[in-house]
Amino acid sequence: MLDSNGPTSSRLTPNDRVLFLDFDGVLHPDDVYRTQSGLELRAPGQLMMHAVILVEILKEFPQVKISLSTSWVRILGYRRARAALPPELQTLTVSSTWHSRMPRAPLEGYDMHSRYQQIRAAVTRAGLRNWIALDDDPFDSWPDHDRRLVRTDPVLGLNSAPTQEELRVKLRALVGT
Repeated sequence: MLDSNGPTSSRLTPNDRVLFLDFDGVLHPDDVYRTQSGLELRAPGQLMMHAVILVEILKEFPQVKISLSTSWVRILGYRRARAALPPELQTLTVSSTWHSRMPRAPLEGYDMHSRYQQIRAAVTRAGLRNWIALDDDPFDSWPDHDRRLVRTDPVLGLNSAPTQEELRVKLRALVGT
């Protein structure tokens, strides 16, 4: 199904292997602000500076699809958020946890839920059985019993060797290799 911002989680099927992807604190430091000229990183580096790391890791797992679990989708829309990724990741990106039928107002509906709850709602809608999430989860909303989160350091993001290794291990388990 398409909405005004592009595909929603209905593009996923229960047998898909899915990586829920946050941007801030993962693909670049979590120091991004919306300005009149667009989104701006106020830390050393550039937006999406660690995306190439994810591209390289996912080359080992071509069956994995990406669902965007970033606030960029709510702010910019699905198409623009997806377009911020390198082409290799855009190709793998098929959905997002937020869609345009959800309220845009802050502190209403979607924004009242933790990232974990937002992802779980998307998982339920699509009937997913095999998924993991890559997120800095700054509010520690992820329950301890659920081991599907690869938590990144908000400053280092995916530029941490231990985080990269944890992601590879969880991706191997996700695809059954």
